[in-house]
Amino acid sequence: MNGIDYMIVSNPPLKLLVVQRVSLSHSSLKSRSIEARFVPLLNYMQRKGLILWRAMLETEINSTDLKEYQAILLNKHTSAKGIDLIKAAKDVGVRTIYDLDDWILELPSYSVTNLDEDTLANIVQMIRLSDATTVSNLVLKNKLKYLRSDAVVLKNGFDHEEMPIDPSLCQEVAPPRILFSNTDDIKLISHRGAFINQVIQFLELFPEVKLDFWGDHFHELGRIPRVCERGFNLNKPYKECIKEQGYIFAVVPLGGQEDPDSLFFNSCKSCIKYIDYGSLGIPAIYSDTPVYSQVIQNGVNGLLVKNEGLNWLSAMVTMYQSSTLRHNIRLAAHKDCTANHGFTESAHKFLCVVQGH
Repeated sequence: MNGIDYMIVSNPPLKLLVVQRVSLSHSSLKSRSIEARFVPLLNYMQRKGLILWRAMLETEINSTDLKEYQAILLNKHTSAKGIDLIKAAKDVGVRTIYDLDDWILELPSYSVTNLDEDTLANIVQMIRLSDATTVSNLVLKNKLKYLRSDAVVLKNGFDHEEMPIDPSLCQEVAPPRILFSNTDDIKLISHRGAFINQVIQFLELFPEVKLDFWGDHFHELGRIPRVCERGFNLNKPYKECIKEQGYIFAVVPLGGQEDPDSLFFNSCKSCIKYIDYGSLGIPAIYSDTPVYSQVIQNGVNGLLVKNEGLNWLSAMVTMYQSSTLRHNIRLAAHKDCTANHGFTESAHKFLCVVQGH
């Protein structure tokens, strides 16, 4: 019996409106945080008969639309329109939920997003006005205490029922390819140049290897040999695609102690890349930061690398030269993600938030 059996489930299912917005880092796209953080969870809950949900762009929602729903969800919204929607929803008895999966009130220097004082004030007002606030980890919950103390930790996860794999059957492609995905610029400051140089050195040492890059273009990409820019794709087709690519491993850089000014912001992030890669059978190398050191045992379900010296190059060479290591990491990471990073707990918590329990 799983956690869903203990939920107070309505019949018919509760109706949820997801308020979509333009991406904070890419003005031509809708929110990628909503796409990655909530669409898989909500699809899982809808498949289980727990909710019915729909997404609408905030500029297209009228106050009359809100009456059809029991709750609305906003994620990292910054606009005055978001404030108006929360007030309108409360006026007609519709529950309002505001979600944070980054500490966007203090953005790091590497971010391409700039928020002015009026925008920051909008965020604070929405956090205070909402009936409930959800966050992706305990670090964010503790930071948010000065605005409200009742935030609910809603961890990111993976729908293993929708996209099952047998990691023992994963086939590595030939010629070999490695995976690097990133949005809103590389999340390194002092070690950025060294990381790029070590990726280049690795590819020069092993000319048979190619690099697939998924995400937002950054200027150093032109220096990296044999790189294929795959651009941005929606969450589900992206996962389906990388699942079939046969990557030998992935690289996941994130600033740590060497970047003290951005350490707190980075520590507010979730380990969603580990959850995705582990669930899809892709072994990976991660920066040794609080986000990843809490879930990865070095050499068991991933490699942890401190952002200093030639550590990245050494780790990439080690991973590349040992098929046994990659195989063992693939199995261990998949086992851990299946056991500990599914959606049962988050679905239970989120349904309670929507119901107001």
